[in-house]
Amino acid sequence: MKRLIRNIAFAFLMTAVLLLPSCKEDDGSGHTFKINIENDPSNLDPQMAADKESKMIISNMMEGLVKISPSGGIVPAAAERFEMSEDGLRYTFYLRNDRMWESEAEFSEQMTAEDFVFAFHRIFDPDTRSPYGSDYLCIKNAKDVLNGSMPLESLGVKAIDDLTVEFTLEYPYFDFLTLLTKTAAMPCSKDFFEYTKGRYGMAADASASNGAFYLKEWNYDPYWDNNYLIMRRNVSYSESSYVYPYSLNFFITGDTSLDEETFLNEDTDCFITENADEKLLSENGYAAANVKTAGLVFNPNSKYFGSKIFREALAKSINREAYAHDLPDGYDLAFGIIPGGITVQGKCYRDIIPDRTFSVYDAGAAQIWENALKAANTDSVDNIKITVSENFAASDIIYDMTDRWRNEMLFDCMVEIVSQNEYESKLEEGNYDIALIEVGCDENSAYKFLKNFCGDSMFTKYSGGALSEAVDGIKTAESLSDGADKIKNAEFVLINDYTFIPLCYEKEYFIYSSDASDIAYYPFISSVYFGEAKYFD
Repeated sequence: MKRLIRNIAFAFLMTAVLLLPSCKEDDGSGHTFKINIENDPSNLDPQMAADKESKMIISNMMEGLVKISPSGGIVPAAAERFEMSEDGLRYTFYLRNDRMWESEAEFSEQMTAEDFVFAFHRIFDPDTRSPYGSDYLCIKNAKDVLNGSMPLESLGVKAIDDLTVEFTLEYPYFDFLTLLTKTAAMPCSKDFFEYTKGRYGMAADASASNGAFYLKEWNYDPYWDNNYLIMRRNVSYSESSYVYPYSLNFFITGDTSLDEETFLNEDTDCFITENADEKLLSENGYAAANVKTAGLVFNPNSKYFGSKIFREALAKSINREAYAHDLPDGYDLAFGIIPGGITVQGKCYRDIIPDRTFSVYDAGAAQIWENALKAANTDSVDNIKITVSENFAASDIIYDMTDRWRNEMLFDCMVEIVSQNEYESKLEEGNYDIALIEVGCDENSAYKFLKNFCGDSMFTKYSGGALSEAVDGIKTAESLSDGADKIKNAEFVLINDYTFIPLCYEKEYFIYSSDASDIAYYPFISSVYFGEAKYFD
């Protein structure tokens, strides 16, 4: 009954919002695109927003200096061009002169270089408390500004004139342009910020756009289901960079289980999911990317697995090719740590450093296990369980793996499938021997992905300094090849300690109507951009 009531309320919401005018043209323009989002955006302040819903809305209403193109490259956006000095320490951006700030509050003024300076001052201003200061420490004096020992004006971000902004770096960083594609690097009009009187990014009339769409309505009541955001084409932006859709409707459902149903009912045009059957994929357009890595971790307090040689024996005994037939749709074999969806300077990291560089099967693993038993002065390792969540769809590979351990190394390891709640409790309490974990990241960043394993993380409890040093070294890379080598080195450090044994990668799917095209999908942040999206009946 509760689900029926919810669906009736959702149908009412769809009917109410879909009455908006829309006029599709032969070129695919004029459509009102519709998509569900799970939660109400926390705020639309780019320097503060951290949740995926907020970032999706911001990405459609604001434009940074550069952006990631549909092909994955980094191209000019609010800047019409940019230059980099030979030493890699200075970036100069020349802004377009036709970008305007637009808002439902009828605020309108030209975007200038000062808007980017003000945005970065807000990132480092202690009164703002932005969570993104540490991401931009490559900017000159950023560390000292962040800790308060230097004033904001010392930050290496300057407006040369109204249409020229210059960044000076503390050290060359090969992926600096990628940092400028993040929502945190979007501009902020000081005039509009002050006009909102502390409400910036909290309502439609307190949010300004320099991008493809502006926010027309933002309706949210936690006690009612009629919750949505409506965005409209930004006419001034579209005059120079044509925006195809007329409008965007984001329905706040609070429940991702509705996404496929509303899509199949043609109430929405697209959705993002971790599960997609063959029929759904064959009848619709889709994109997919590996965004998670599933693997084994060991209790660091274990009598046996605190010893590296036991972990090494198990890691080298895993013949991934033998498990390939057990993998369901949506999973791929993992030889390395970083999934294939991660890009570096717009290039797929796995195209630069092939996955099979890592985790080589060793037919002599049984002997390593024997050596481990002798070193521990024991004949066997007993009463060991692998804890696996019932939500993990590829558990057959775990059963196959433990069967081989039993036959080849006389290691009798049980598989314990538990509910998600029990699984989380066991990991939190350290009540496990070996656990199957799934590691993801909320950014398309090799650095951020590997940071999951540093420090005293809930999953790995990795405390050695070698990995942290290797991962932090990524942020000092001066070129793409140097960056890829540093990422590879960090992967090797983690894999060769055998603290995390990768088994498989997990996909995320972006499903869209076969009548639609050119919707840009960004994995990891689970975001889509509709500025160039087209719809053909």
